[in-house]
Formats: sequence, C-alpha cells, structure tokens
Amino acid sequence: MHISAPIRLCLSGTSLALAALGLAAVDWGSSHAGSSLVPGGPLDETAHLLTALLVLWALDPHTSERMIIPALVASVAIDLDHVPGELGANWLTAGTPRPYTHSLLTVVAVLAGALAWRRRRDLLLGVAIGLALHLWRDTSESGNGVSLWWPFSYGSIRLPHAGYLAVMASIVAVDFYRLRTGKR
Repeated sequence: MHISAPIRLCLSGTSLALAALGLAAVDWGSSHAGSSLVPGGPLDETAHLLTALLVLWALDPHTSERMIIPALVASVAIDLDHVPGELGANWLTAGTPRPYTHSLLTVVAVLAGALAWRRRRDLLLGVAIGLALHLWRDTSESGNGVSLWWPFSYGSIRLPHAGYLAVMASIVAVDFYRLRTGKR
C-alpha cells in the first residue's frame, strides 16, 4: 500500500488537551487496574498510543508526518506478543517478565531493516520509534520491568513512574509551545 500524501498531524488546542488529559486518565486507571486483562489491557494500550502521539507531536513535524501511522500502530501492536502467554504457552517469556520481543533487539532488528530497505525506511523508522516508546513506557509501569538487553541478559530494568510522568509533562509543554508559536 502506498500513501501518496503524508498523514497530517492534527495538533490543535482541543486535540492536545484531549490527548494529555486522556493520557493522565488512562495512566491512572492502568496503574490501578494492574495486570488485569480487562480493564487493564485496554487502558494500558490506550496509554501507549497516547504516549506515542504526544511524543510524535513534539518531534519535527515533517519527520512525524512520514512516520506517524507506523509508529502509532507499533506502539500498540507489539503487545500481541503477550497472546501466547495468555493462552498458556511460555515459549516467548521463559525467564523474562515480558516476551522476548520486548527488548532492544527488536528495535535494532527493525532499524537494520530500515538501513537495508530504502523504499520502506520511513515506515520502518516509524515502527522503531513506536517500539522504543512502548518499551520506555513499559519500563516505568508497575510490575517486574522489562528485559531490555535480552538475549544478552535476562535482568529486568525498571524506571520510576514519576520520571515517565515528568518527561511526558515536558513533552506536553513542547507540544503546547509548538501550538502557541505556530511551529507545527
């Protein structure tokens, strides 16, 4: 599928307010729902999507226009790797708190694909951004963390959730600045 014109980011005062307030609400709900499939899963996926959207709005507009859909899809789609575990198969998670694909190796593999496949570079860079943002949020969620260095280490990395919230507040401030100054 080829899209002839880039997807435009719809950064407006209303969209920024809805995304920021929505992230605050689903982040709070997700932290209280824990690892439950429902409502925890949909809340967590919405938080991943809104995190990616807010970060993409803060990036250079031309970069994010070319990569927005792949980044947004990847920021959520990576969690499909949890399905085998939910069905009782642990072949993707043996020894790690999350599936093996929740590691930097996945991001590196996608970046290698971007280097090798010029025609799909923007798409693959968008996927890599979405995956990296997903992993970053996962490291700050409650639970056992993420084995970012798998297969070299099964050790889990956790970051303070307050750090994630502070960075996201800064990103919303950048988005607001872009909006107010017309630098979209």
